[in-house]
Amino acid sequence: MNKRVISIMAAGHLINDFLNGVLTAILPLLAVQFKLSYAEVGILTMTSSVSSSLVQPIFGYISDKKGSPWLLAFSALALGLGLVWIPFAPSFLLLLPAVVLSGIGSAAFHPDASRAVYFAAADKRGLAQSVFQVGGNSGIALSALALLFLGHVGMNGTIWFMLPSVLSTVMMITLARWFSTRLSEYRKNRSAATSAAANQGKASKGGLTLLVAVVTVRSWITSGITTFVPLYVIHFYGVLTANVWLYTFIFLLFGAFGTMAGGPMADKVGQRNVIRMSMMVSTPLAVLLPYLPQSLLLVDLAALGFFLLSTFAVTVVYGQEMLPGNIAMVSGLLIGFAGGVGGIGTMLLGDLADSIGLRLTLEWVVWIMPLAALCTLFLPMDKHRRWQPPLEQRPTVAK
Repeated sequence: MNKRVISIMAAGHLINDFLNGVLTAILPLLAVQFKLSYAEVGILTMTSSVSSSLVQPIFGYISDKKGSPWLLAFSALALGLGLVWIPFAPSFLLLLPAVVLSGIGSAAFHPDASRAVYFAAADKRGLAQSVFQVGGNSGIALSALALLFLGHVGMNGTIWFMLPSVLSTVMMITLARWFSTRLSEYRKNRSAATSAAANQGKASKGGLTLLVAVVTVRSWITSGITTFVPLYVIHFYGVLTANVWLYTFIFLLFGAFGTMAGGPMADKVGQRNVIRMSMMVSTPLAVLLPYLPQSLLLVDLAALGFFLLSTFAVTVVYGQEMLPGNIAMVSGLLIGFAGGVGGIGTMLLGDLADSIGLRLTLEWVVWIMPLAALCTLFLPMDKHRRWQPPLEQRPTVAK
């Protein structure tokens, strides 16, 4: 495993997801500055989700065929420029292009970055992808600090976000030659890899479709928990607003631990086995969530976060090995598209909560989990679909 490349990609992922998360964090400030209605806030959120998540498979598909190592470098610049544009937009309509530019920067980064990690991982793909994903999760967590910063210095302070943007660009440039060599080797053997995997029955589009469904449900449940559980404990347990952050923090903190544990475990026992175990254990933990007393809620959230999010990196590697000729596109599907659909599902659940109440909505969210667990029963076994190119065709890993 090329530790230098993995470390740089994880740091780049942290910066990318930090910058991408800033928009969500500063929505309250934007609503005040631009005097936005709730509908306009919803449009901003949807625009950000579509441009940063749902289009990732498109970038991945193009990248698999004609991608450039320079796309990684300039994606961070697009993110930073979009954020800098925001406070100077004269109207809501001209705010939308800034959001789109920032979102496209995020969408362009993830498929190629995940493929770079795949190239650098050698035989430790689960571990490498875990490190990469924890970098992104850390960036999302840190983005909450942007609200404190900009609340102190004002919206014009977004100019400071160009610093991490430029830093990420420089880091990606240092990998350009290495990544260019790996891409050349990959494209040279791409057709052979796809044909050989298909002829041996190891490329699985049906399995990938099922995996995307599982990841979408996982994303929907994760987003639902982080959105509705804080409101739930305020309403039903009387938790103070100042203390409600603890419930989300515990869930995501143990989720990060699970992400780090899941990748190495999958390297040893197989991706399908880890995914199935994760969803089977998570099901009762999720289903019990709305019915537990407050004293047990944090314990349940910690365990659920650990097991549910332990597959965050595993599912990406599993999908990449299902379609070895479309690594970037698969990464875009599992990191961006499935997550984006899950986020849209949570927005719909908000309307449901207005109609039937918060408790019933939370019950609806967690009772989706058994469906995802059932889907894992039909995922193909690793040994039935794992394909490795002949030794002379494998990309070398630079030391």
